[in-house]
Amino acid sequence: MIRAYRKTDWGQVSAIYDLAKPDEMRGIVDAQAITPLAQDSQMLRYFSDSEVWVYEENGTVIGFIGRNKEVVSWLFVHPDHRRKGIARSLLNELIRIHQGPLKLNLVKSNQPALTLYESCGFEVFEEFEGNMYGCSIPAVRMRLPKGRNAKKSHTAGADEPRR
Repeated sequence: MIRAYRKTDWGQVSAIYDLAKPDEMRGIVDAQAITPLAQDSQMLRYFSDSEVWVYEENGTVIGFIGRNKEVVSWLFVHPDHRRKGIARSLLNELIRIHQGPLKLNLVKSNQPALTLYESCGFEVFEEFEGNMYGCSIPAVRMRLPKGRNAKKSHTAGADEPRR
């Protein structure tokens, strides 16, 4: 089920981020340099400025997505629940709710995320060097043009959010 984030979800959401962020930054940033979400004041501000939804299964949050205006600000799935269509469901629900142009920044080497976003209609429109944890990060900016609907997956039902 996809639903709006509640403050009581914080422990599960921050744990998902802390488990998933090192995978996103693998090969670019030493995992020891990654600050846990609860201790990262800049990321905490970004989180509090975002509208967040969670993917809940059997009472447990296993993924979340966020939006700050027209920016996809968060999309993380617990490592034990990847490759099950959860990220795609969250992204498609956000696209459905927002119904306008969306943008995001992505670590260039994060091929699974790049593939997911492209399959949902996002396009790379710029490459740049970001900075996280004191390291230069090769990154891309992607956008979903206004009026673009999420593309359907080849797996029946994988795109549809469960409610």
